[in-house]
Amino acid sequence: MGGTLLRAVGAARLLFPFTVRGLSISLLAAGLLAAGLLRADLAALFWGASFLLYAAYALAAGHVLRLALRVRSARDPDMVSVVLPPVGLFPGEETAASVEARLPRAAPPGFSVHLALPLAWQDRRICSAATRAPPGSSRQVVRFRARWRGAYASTVVLVECRDILGFTAGRFSLPFREQLTVYPALRDPGAAARFMEQADESAVESRQRRRSEDLLEARKYYPGDDVRRLNWKVFAHLNELFVRVGEEVPPPESRLLFVLDTTVNPLVPRALRADYLDGLVSSCVSVADALQDARREVMLSQPGQRECRSFGSRAALLTHAADVAWTDAAWTPDLPTRPLHVAVFSSPGSPGLSRIMATVRSRGWSSSLFIKALEPVPPRAQRGMIDLLFLPRDGAAGRRAEGASKKERRALSEAAARDVASWTGGKVRHAAEV
Repeated sequence: MGGTLLRAVGAARLLFPFTVRGLSISLLAAGLLAAGLLRADLAALFWGASFLLYAAYALAAGHVLRLALRVRSARDPDMVSVVLPPVGLFPGEETAASVEARLPRAAPPGFSVHLALPLAWQDRRICSAATRAPPGSSRQVVRFRARWRGAYASTVVLVECRDILGFTAGRFSLPFREQLTVYPALRDPGAAARFMEQADESAVESRQRRRSEDLLEARKYYPGDDVRRLNWKVFAHLNELFVRVGEEVPPPESRLLFVLDTTVNPLVPRALRADYLDGLVSSCVSVADALQDARREVMLSQPGQRECRSFGSRAALLTHAADVAWTDAAWTPDLPTRPLHVAVFSSPGSPGLSRIMATVRSRGWSSSLFIKALEPVPPRAQRGMIDLLFLPRDGAAGRRAEGASKKERRALSEAAARDVASWTGGKVRHAAEV
């Protein structure tokens, strides 16, 4: 029953693509026309008939324009092309999209064509290439900002036909694939990065690695020694055969493991979960990025992923972190057998933290815990009459909550205190300082 009703509403919306404004004015015009007929009021008859005639024209001309665009897209599948920047960007940075369109040169009077590339990731939306396309061939650059972290993708380009008074807005979609990566914001890691550097003792050894064969221990060659270990540089200088006793020390493997605990936490208010996770990811990635700048190799592990990954570049780390989301999966990674220092970034009272703690204890590894607190409550902005009458431009998914209640913050503080008291694997830090 519900599916049939939705299909009926969709069919009606396709045949009669009136906007709220257009539908309201059309109903008002019909009432004026009826009142004019009953009362023989010439002014009511004139205004009612005028608006109804315009609504009929907008409806008919909109269908004609959409039909022409569909025919053109069937002949030219690349009628609309949108190119986004190939490299990622940070939240709040301005970037540009290149929009190229080949539309029919003629259009009904009073109509325009608008293009949009809707990008989506989780419950977040970005309209990166919303612009008006002139008739004929055109190429333009549309600038926009990406406010929130995410690995956004789109599978369609929306083509919308609007009349000048905004009575109708008929749209259809063209298949198109494009993606945009918005990195997590990088913060000053502060003392956390220095603390993690001290925990990685193997990094000091890596910089003292001997690379010259002349520094390796050698002795004279005796019959039966492996000829592959002959030191030919010494032979060239002394004209005697020597064999290498020592071998060049291989680069040490990473001994730092970052665990980003993204287990869904019911204590974090639902309205703040997206922003809270952004802050948690930013804290973890900021420390990992600072260590990579200091030539420390870092591994990263998350719930639901078996592999402990190492990243050879900042771009690879940030691209991976852009797609991090909340999960209900357990933390069951394939851990190395060598000793590690584990840095856990988690939320207060996380359901997955106990499993991480138990694993660290069973391995006897050193560890540190970073608890992410809620961000401070921003001051409430004064709302004017315009804000009360008109909805803001940002959708519900993009609006930020004003903050958690005192009860929710108290519950998180108590959970953090319990986590700190039960963590015996090592030191405890506060991720808000990172």
